[in-house]
Amino acid sequence: MLKFFRVFFAALLLACVPGFSLASTLGFAWDNDLFVGEDGRYTNGVRFSWVGNAHEQCAGEQDRGLTCGLARVINPLPGIRLEGQKHALAVGLEQTMVTPSDITRSAPDYSDVPYVGYSNIELGMFSWNAQHLLGYGIRIGTTGPDSGAEQSQKVIHKITGSEEPKGWDNQLGPDVIGGVIAVFANRLFRHDHANGLQTDMGYSAMLDANNFLGTAGISSFVRFGKNLPENFTPDYAGVGTSSSQVGLFEQRGLGWEFFLGATAQYIGYFYLEEKTDLYDLESRDGTLGLVVGSGLHLDNFSFTLTLQGSQSPLRNNDDILSFGNMSFMWKI
Repeated sequence: MLKFFRVFFAALLLACVPGFSLASTLGFAWDNDLFVGEDGRYTNGVRFSWVGNAHEQCAGEQDRGLTCGLARVINPLPGIRLEGQKHALAVGLEQTMVTPSDITRSAPDYSDVPYVGYSNIELGMFSWNAQHLLGYGIRIGTTGPDSGAEQSQKVIHKITGSEEPKGWDNQLGPDVIGGVIAVFANRLFRHDHANGLQTDMGYSAMLDANNFLGTAGISSFVRFGKNLPENFTPDYAGVGTSSSQVGLFEQRGLGWEFFLGATAQYIGYFYLEEKTDLYDLESRDGTLGLVVGSGLHLDNFSFTLTLQGSQSPLRNNDDILSFGNMSFMWKI
């Protein structure tokens, strides 16, 4: 895990040296099933993310920085335009862990799921205007001991007073994980009510083609509140992309929100199914899920709390996969 932190901060420093864009938002998001009173299966996920300042003059030669330089490179990709769009770099570090339902056993339980940890670095670019957002990125990571998942879970369980997990000696991996990401988000409407409150609605689509959990999905949301933020989607979960940070602090002043979301996801590849001959695991073709959450927003700080439930990605598990998420974001 230390290797990934080094690369993450090296990429962050590269984007912050003179001549490149300065950091604009820094985020930390944490998924955990302890928030809903459970402990097993998808047990924890974290994301540290950074999204740079918006660049609006990439069509001309006046901005020769890294952000506009990369925007010119990916300009041939669908939906990317140098004129009429803002552009920003993004760097993220994620860690995910999956454990069996009974973490007190040291021997593998072949009727359940294995221990697996996964950490990855995401490098990407977002382009957007007032109506929609488009992002492209790459992921590179690892499973196994180098993911640092074992150490992370033991620290979290020590802090929360939970049982110590006993089975990490039998975790899957190591394997190199890589992939590409494409995300699209669209703002359908925003309505200002006479009492000063607001309602808005939007949807997003995402392709995450990788050899850990390769998916294609869509999600939609409706939110209600006061002085709603200008981001295109609320922050649903720690494991995902940093697209929810784009435009977050364009709206000044105190604001709050309540939101409801729905997700549908197609599963093209699942590492647990492909790498576990001794376990009887088969992934579903897809899953459906619901999300409910709330948020508080200030000029330089934002916090959201969400609860979500969905079908398990594994056919042999009919239990609802439920967990909570806390997201903290700062303008810096």
